[in-house]
Amino acid sequence: MPAAAAGILREQPHVGRTLISAESPWPPWMLVQAHGLGKTYPKVRALDGVGFEIHEGEVFGLFGPNGAGKTTCLRVLSGLTRPDAGRAEVCGHDVAQFPNDLRRHLGILFDLPFPYVDMTVARYLTFFANMAGVPRAEVRGKAAWALAQLGMTHHAGSRIGKLSMGERQRVEIARVLLSPARLLLLDEPFSNVDVDARLHLRSILRDWVSRGGGILFTSHNLLESEAIVDRYAFIHLGRIVAVGTAKELKENLLAPVYALEVSDANMALAALEPIPHQALETTAPNLVRLGLLRRQDAPRVAKALVSADVDLLEMKSVGTMEDVYRKLTRPPGPGGTA
Repeated sequence: MPAAAAGILREQPHVGRTLISAESPWPPWMLVQAHGLGKTYPKVRALDGVGFEIHEGEVFGLFGPNGAGKTTCLRVLSGLTRPDAGRAEVCGHDVAQFPNDLRRHLGILFDLPFPYVDMTVARYLTFFANMAGVPRAEVRGKAAWALAQLGMTHHAGSRIGKLSMGERQRVEIARVLLSPARLLLLDEPFSNVDVDARLHLRSILRDWVSRGGGILFTSHNLLESEAIVDRYAFIHLGRIVAVGTAKELKENLLAPVYALEVSDANMALAALEPIPHQALETTAPNLVRLGLLRRQDAPRVAKALVSADVDLLEMKSVGTMEDVYRKLTRPPGPGGTA
């Protein structure tokens, strides 16, 4: 890694910790601590008792339907909107009392239009590096590093207005990364970005958090989120309805359904029939779909197949975070079930 990059990342934990006051009840490794946040607009309760924590070294995903309160939550945590109720500290600063101080430790990427279309990429990044408080002697080197990380060095002299939407998005992520931030607020960071660039960006962001930073990540792409998000919070109608890892949420909220690749599907059906189940069917010549009534019966599957002399080539859960999302946000059915 270039020396400029290492310098940015090494500085972050030290800078953040020195700014946490002795009166703060929360430890320095807690980047966000929110309790009971409320925000009301005319006819809309955008936030209703929202609370969660974000730690150093994690990507925290905030997900929910349009209008659920995600944008308002991001604005409150970045000091742009004052909450009506509750309290939050971000990087050691109270969001209501010290909004300008806390923004010195944030890298913010909101899903907004690009207003600086007449600037060259290099000028844009050096401008924002100066605004973010990067030491003058380091500005050019850090801007060059950020461009190199995003594969945009050859566009340094290009006007932003001449770039494709995906290239503009990569420039925005470069802007966020070159600031001396401890916490990144990223709203749809992979918007308009192709698959190869997405894979590279995920690697860059994982590397960033591994060095002590944290990320609050929002997106509508829940399937992709599993490749980068460590913990999830789902917000619905202004309230946090669930928090946990993908594994925890799937196990707690979804029925245990598995896709099995076996050597003989018909023999597998007969072997698995005694295990209590809600679904048992073949979906292809060597594939079986098994929905268990109890997750604790999963270890019995392999034993039953081995006893019947059926090879189990693969067993994987078919539940996704999209299924979790639907479980948490769809209206209850007639019987009160989601």
